[in-house]
Amino acid sequence: MIDPTLARMSIGFVLFATAVFVWASVDYNRFIKFWTLNPAPYTPRVKLIFRIFFLACVVSSGWGLAVTIIRSGKPAMLYLSALPFTCAWLVVFFFMLRWLEWMKLKRRAKHPDSRPNDGR
Repeated sequence: MIDPTLARMSIGFVLFATAVFVWASVDYNRFIKFWTLNPAPYTPRVKLIFRIFFLACVVSSGWGLAVTIIRSGKPAMLYLSALPFTCAWLVVFFFMLRWLEWMKLKRRAKHPDSRPNDGR
């Protein structure tokens, strides 16, 4: 990449994706509920499948980041300067996730007869 701003944004987004998948691997119940129709508690098979999926995403994005770093030949400062972009995306993602969870609680309060699927 020739443009340093674009390079910082690309690397920052890969770092963001890696961080989100690490978060999903640790707090998997929070993220499984967005992918399944059945409410929690999830069967051990479903948990195992999603944990393997999230781990594969972490490995893949980490691999992509390593390849990007090796191929770019850019100084390490470029990667450190991508951290503010990464943090900004993590903050946006966190608030979007909280908003979705809040909307789900609000909808459940309006319709208490609906099946809960909060994953917690």
